[in-house]
Amino acid sequence: EIEMEPVGPDRIRVIVRVEERPVIRSLEFEGLKKLDRTEIEERMDEKRIDLREGMPLALGDLKRLQSELESMYREKGFRFARVRYELEEVSPGERRVVFQVDEGNKVKIEEVEFEGNTVFSDYRLKWALRKTRPSGPISRILKRDVFNPANYQEDIDRVRDLYREKGYKNVAIGEPELEVRALRPDAPPAKQKRRLFITIPIDEGERFRYGEVTIRGNEVFSDEVLLRAFSKPRGKWLKASAVDEGVEAVDKLYRNAGYIYSQVDVTLEERGEDVADIVVEVVEGEQYKVGRLEFEGNDRTRDKVLRREFRVHEGRTLNMGALRNSLFKLNQLRYFELDEDNPIEFENIDPEEKTVDLKVQGQEADRTELLFGGGWSELDGFFGQFSLRTQNFRGRGETLSVAVQTGRVTERYELSYFVPWILDRPQSAGFSAFSRELDFFLFGDQRQIRRETGGSLTYGRNFKLFQAFRISYGYTELEDQVFFGGTSDEEGEEGPTNRLFNFEKSTLSPIWIYDSVDNRLEPTRGIRSTVSFDYSGGFLGGNVSFYRPEAEFTYYRPITGGRVRTVFGVNAEAGWLEPFGDEDFPLLERYYRGGARSVRGFANRSLFLRDGEGNPIRDEFGNIVGGTQYFELGLEYQILLGGPFRLVFFTDAGNVFDDDFGRSFDIDELRYTTGVELRLFVPVFGLPLRFIYAENLDPLPGDRFESFQFDVGTSF
Repeated sequence: EIEMEPVGPDRIRVIVRVEERPVIRSLEFEGLKKLDRTEIEERMDEKRIDLREGMPLALGDLKRLQSELESMYREKGFRFARVRYELEEVSPGERRVVFQVDEGNKVKIEEVEFEGNTVFSDYRLKWALRKTRPSGPISRILKRDVFNPANYQEDIDRVRDLYREKGYKNVAIGEPELEVRALRPDAPPAKQKRRLFITIPIDEGERFRYGEVTIRGNEVFSDEVLLRAFSKPRGKWLKASAVDEGVEAVDKLYRNAGYIYSQVDVTLEERGEDVADIVVEVVEGEQYKVGRLEFEGNDRTRDKVLRREFRVHEGRTLNMGALRNSLFKLNQLRYFELDEDNPIEFENIDPEEKTVDLKVQGQEADRTELLFGGGWSELDGFFGQFSLRTQNFRGRGETLSVAVQTGRVTERYELSYFVPWILDRPQSAGFSAFSRELDFFLFGDQRQIRRETGGSLTYGRNFKLFQAFRISYGYTELEDQVFFGGTSDEEGEEGPTNRLFNFEKSTLSPIWIYDSVDNRLEPTRGIRSTVSFDYSGGFLGGNVSFYRPEAEFTYYRPITGGRVRTVFGVNAEAGWLEPFGDEDFPLLERYYRGGARSVRGFANRSLFLRDGEGNPIRDEFGNIVGGTQYFELGLEYQILLGGPFRLVFFTDAGNVFDDDFGRSFDIDELRYTTGVELRLFVPVFGLPLRFIYAENLDPLPGDRFESFQFDVGTSF
């Protein structure tokens, strides 16, 4: 305040009275249960509410924080939450601010209704609402049964897209009417349950037909080239996806040609008879090239190892599509992790030279996978395993692997080395050497022992972005023993209960691979497909002769995002084995399926041929016979629980078949299991740990079925 007092005929005294705003001594919250201090501080930072200890007190910020707290509770479904604040004097210039919260009861959604809709039924529109759903077992678990304005807006955009896809471009969706009702009004207040009823008004408007497409502002590409991006939909109705896909294709065309600042906008101009013309406005901008390409965070991995995976090069046109694919390819390497928030920076943009520098940002990942594990089962006894795999040996991208497994059933020693690039070209080579022994009971009293020693050489060539071709040659010396009754007369000697076979296998194996899966160990999207053909014997030598084509297809797709992410996965694989020649054919070269990476629940190699009564089929020597064909199908619904945890619900089907034994492929002969598994990704191991519980949906006598299994890795 300013006061003036006369002190003489021509003089006054001016008095300025100042009352300073008090300083906040402390900021406290009472009654918080569903919110924590961290959430509140993050919202204050987001809304720029300056209420901090030691700062002057602003009443406007107090009102804003009061409103934001009530809004945060409404987002969580507490529509009756009330917040008030008090100022307590600590000293003449300091105040303690106390927010008192009465959370009230949580109000869940009871019903969602639509008004004015005739094109789509209420059921179809409700199905489009992903995050605003009536309360039920699933919506409660996923926390979709409370009204959140942000989630509601996402859902309304889906409803609007549903109409736009059918040609109703002017559909108008009004503000929702929210009404809270007591389900039992006559009940005492303490027992009343309040529920939220939502009514959504819709004005559908007229349906429009797809008109003419006009391109404006284009000079680099002709109208003819750009118009190819637009295809008139069937029925000639104005389909939103046809317009959006065309605009996206034009935008990609410019950005892939280096016009990184190009803009493509579309307007729909109505004309008579409910027809809408599509007018595409293009602002091309300037074409840019790559200046410098640099990497940040690769302390061990050499620059050229990362640079060779890039599809954009210094001095050439900046292709944004190729840049995205390059980052995806780098992520598949697994030994250099890109920065999630900002994987690449555009620097030193030179408008005169029309160049832009690229800096790829990331950090070295754990290049070494150290695995050890073990287990016990009634059939297999105890076993232990150890492996060491480094996928970036010497920082050059090579893979070196050493594996040891020992136990009652398996003895395995392996060494392998793989070089992904040779002479800086997309060709690969590698070798492996191994010694293995497999000792197990196939069924009842039939005991199998296989000893094999050998190695392989591999050469490969990469094509395009995700495709590769490899061919390998392997040589193996085999020794197979079959015991009946579980023991032999004399170990290593043939007798009535012991038969010994020696084989030499020389095999050539070409394989075609397509792999766009985003992550080898924690996949969320992509396709992996392989087709292989093994040829053994014949001109290659050895005394094991067969050819064996196999194919596998794997597909991952994200289903939901947000707080709870889910992924759908499917895997189908099949194989066909055809022996030829006059030599005896090794029993264990046949297909015996089952295991944690096959039909889950069944013990490893426990699916073999059975007759119509479910009994094992044996050859003339009494051996239980595997199949010459197999088929498997696995379905997964993965719930990403956050951090390293995944909950996987699965259903598997599969079996082996053989025409010579009268067991041709028949879908009715497939064995089915279902269950759930918990996957835990432990960085020190480098692979997920799998804890599997399975149910046998069609048990047969003598099944080697393990309800609980443990494994390391992925299912497919």
